This record gives sequence, C-alpha cells and structure tokens, in this order.
Amino acid sequence: MTVAGASTVQRTAWILSYTGVSDEPRVLRQAKALGDAGWRVVVAGHDGRSARPPEWRYIRLDDTNPPRSLARRLGQLCQRELGRAACIHFAGWPAAAQAGARLIYRGLPLWSAAQAEILAAAESEPGLRPDLVVAHDYHTCPPAAELARRTGAAFVVDCHEYSRAEYPGNPGWMARERPFVIALQDDYLARADAVTTVSDGIARLLERDQALKRPVTTVRSLPFYAQMPLRPVGERIEVLYHGIVGPERGLEVSIQSVRGWKPEYRLTIRGNGESTYLDALKALSREAGVAERVRFEPAVPFGEIIPAANQADIGLFVQSDLSPQKRLALPNKFFEYVMAGLALCIADLPEMATLLQRHDLGVLARKLQPDAVAEAVNSLSRDRIMHYKAQALAAARLLNWENEQRTMIALFDELMRERRPSAC
Repeated sequence: MTVAGASTVQRTAWILSYTGVSDEPRVLRQAKALGDAGWRVVVAGHDGRSARPPEWRYIRLDDTNPPRSLARRLGQLCQRELGRAACIHFAGWPAAAQAGARLIYRGLPLWSAAQAEILAAAESEPGLRPDLVVAHDYHTCPPAAELARRTGAAFVVDCHEYSRAEYPGNPGWMARERPFVIALQDDYLARADAVTTVSDGIARLLERDQALKRPVTTVRSLPFYAQMPLRPVGERIEVLYHGIVGPERGLEVSIQSVRGWKPEYRLTIRGNGESTYLDALKALSREAGVAERVRFEPAVPFGEIIPAANQADIGLFVQSDLSPQKRLALPNKFFEYVMAGLALCIADLPEMATLLQRHDLGVLARKLQPDAVAEAVNSLSRDRIMHYKAQALAAARLLNWENEQRTMIALFDELMRERRPSAC
C-alpha cells in the first residue's frame, strides 16, 4: 500500500489456534490489535458460534476426524505409542524425547491433518506469505514453527496455560500426556523468537523451565474497554460465575456455599459445558436445597459478555490451588468482571489477589470450602458492593485491551526490526 507517496509493504501475521476462533477472546483481541496496527491478519482455526470478523482471511480447519483406512489408523496408533514410550523413557535425553513428541503429533489425526491444511494453504497463496506466525499454546507449535521456517517469518508462541502442570490431579495425564507436553514445549519454545503468556507468575515458570531466546513477555487477557453504567443493587443481590462450566473451577463448592448465603443473594452460572457435568451440578443444587437460588444459563456471544455481566452485582470465581496453573491463573473472567463493574469475590490466589487488593475491587475467599465462600459473599453488604463496583469501573480505565495491546505490538515490532531492518 502507499502512504504519503512512499511505497511500503504490508506485513502479514498468521495466527494458529485449534479452537473455535470466533469465540476465543485472546485470538479475537490479538487479531484486532494487529489489524489496527496495519497488519494483514490470517487466522487458522475451527469454526465458533459467533460470527467471524469480516477483515480476517480465515482458514477453516476441520474439527472432525478425517477418514482413514484401517492401515492408516493402525500406523498412527503405532506412531503415538512409540513416541509416548520415547517421551517417558528418554526424558533425560531431550533430543530423543522431542523426537518422540513429534512422532506423537504426527500420529494424532486432527492435529496432523490441521498441520497439513495450514501448510497447504500457505503454499497455495504466496501473496499471504507471513512475516509473523503466532502459535496459540503448544498444540499449534509444529505447524507454526514449520511455516515460519519455510517463509523466514518470526515464530511466537502464546501460552494461555502453564501446560506442563495443568492436570496434576489426573494420574493418567501425568503418566502418559505430561511427558509429551514437556518434550514438545522444550523443543518448540526454545525455537521461538518470543514467548508470551497471561501472567507474570506463569512467565517466571516458563523462564525457569525452558531455554528461551528472550525473557517471556506478559500480555494479560484484558477485554476491550466498554463504558458500563454503575448499576444500583436491587432487592435481590445477583452473584455471577461466567466462563467454561467444567471441573476444577470451584463450581461444586460455589453451589454448596449458597446454603449459607443471606436470603437475598442469588447465583447465576453462565457458560457452556458437557451436558453430563451440567446435569450433575443441577442435581447438586437440588441436593443442597438451593435449586431455587441457582440459575444456569448458556454462554452469550463474545460481544455481549460485558453487558450481560453488568446486570449482576458480584463476580465469583473460587477455583482451588491444585497446580501452578491454577495458582497463577489470571483469567479472562477476572478482567471481564472488572470491566462490567462488579464487586469481586475470588479465591485467595496470588496473581488475582494482588490485582484485587491493588485496585480495591472486592473480597477474598480464604479457603475453598462452602462456609468460607459463604462468609466472603455475606461480607458484601449493599454499601460495600456499591463501593467495589465504583472501584471496578475506575480500574477498567486502566485494565483494558487498548492499553495492554501496546506491549504485544511493541514486541512484534521489535521482532520485525531484528529480522528485516531494511523494511522498517
């Protein structure tokens, strides 16, 4: 494109994510920031429920198992088991373990097919040659690294999680999957030109675990700024949990705690989850005698998350300290509650607690026990709720993506200067 009479080349960024990308907040925010900074953006991923931004060049990855012959299925099974054995038994020999991880990856039908689709799409459209390739989590590292190698692009890994310790309470995962995750991350994070993540705590762990080319950059999962009203507390005090409805998010304890809440408090659980798990939570609410005070709602589209949350009074999130990943979490919902102007009641976990106390946003549940959660919720009188709501709306002017994206764009600009100084 031409600006003020000078010819410049528009940079192109490829973002790879094995998620429903139109519903994935981090992908959506990252893509918009790049687009606003003048980049052409290609997003490869699965279909989501929400409409895709029209400015994307979208590469749809099939999210169903591709048809395979019996011989192909057996071959991939053998690849996975051989690779798994290498990851487990040769953990002390990084090269062997990493070769095993790549073998497992090629034996996973969905991921190997996605890699082929991504590389084929890049080859078929040379006009979309990337300057930057961003892999979301370890799942997309192999195609992202290969695409960057073929095109000379910068390779970045964006770690949403501390993946090597994500499920320590699951013996099967620890024995069979964790060695694969460790080997894959040790391989590809060391190759990355930069690594980003969601909190300073996880950044420190990644720097401790991996040999990296540069320190990890923290880019927090902050929402777009949305001016929300300071909504007065009504006759009933509405407590909201929104997000993925799944295990290890404190939902069982949250529901059980409702028995100890003052009668004017009500809980809404808003989000999608497996039907069997949702049914179990509903059964628990009946067993606890609080079914009339607990409401279940489906997730709302991405653009409606903040306005829908603004109708509540208190944002609740009390997951347990089961792992470094849980302990150091700084999730979307924390910042969405702030942007929506809610008082917060959260678990006493360091990354969230530090921000809550710094901005005076609410109260901490000191233990993941029904009585402790009920005590924290009940401490939020109407006057205190209104104080914390006002504090949240003030903090939202700082804790928003429009401010946070500058860190990410500055990193990407630095990578471009390092690789192609003449183009900058």
